[in-house]
Amino acid sequence: MSPIKRNIPFIQIPLPEWFEPVVRTVWDKMKRDSTGHDFFHAVRVMELAVEMSDELAVDREMTMTAGLLHDYYREEEKESGLLHYGPEAMEGLRREFGSLIIPNLGEERFERMIEAISRHEEYPFAFKASNAPAELSIEAQILQDADRLDAIGAVGIARTFMFGGAHGLPLAEEADRTEGPGTFDPGQRPQGSVYRHFYEKLLFLADGMHTAPGRRIASERHTFLISFLKQLEKELSLGTPTITH
Repeated sequence: MSPIKRNIPFIQIPLPEWFEPVVRTVWDKMKRDSTGHDFFHAVRVMELAVEMSDELAVDREMTMTAGLLHDYYREEEKESGLLHYGPEAMEGLRREFGSLIIPNLGEERFERMIEAISRHEEYPFAFKASNAPAELSIEAQILQDADRLDAIGAVGIARTFMFGGAHGLPLAEEADRTEGPGTFDPGQRPQGSVYRHFYEKLLFLADGMHTAPGRRIASERHTFLISFLKQLEKELSLGTPTITH
């Protein structure tokens, strides 16, 4: 293990030398993102996933790789509508990174990593009970927890406004005073207001954590999220706060 620091910011943990070409490829592609799904987000998710994997005695190289690559095709999704976790994106990861990763992880672990990425946008509150997804591997659970931890707390709030601005969403709409939130659909193009996004997605995330470290970290961040949202509602004159989570 050695720190990858040369001309690549944000990384705080030592990473294996074989991983450096992967990191550099992701950095070159994602460093200009302004939607909140940038290289810094990928690194935070990667490092959270490694931290949780070490605590749970889970394969850190698989979750490390999944964390760094999970949003790699966000830019293409915004341009084409093809999902960044869909089959086309997974084939893209195989083509672009297979030769860099498989010699070190092996094919089976590589495919488990790909499966974890393909399922990181599954949300229990977005599915009907009769259409619940299949059980997740522990690697997929850790990736989901790490990604969702970065969507709550102070960083998550900041990213929410970055995302809303990048997609032309208003801060709030008149309908937010009278209409309840809709159902979050990760496969749908962003719509509605940034304020509504808190109620459609962010307030549900802490309750959906799979792992003990995920639940522990989420507790503090969720508390901060609620405090911020109450103040936002007060300043926007949106009436009595309706937070129930």
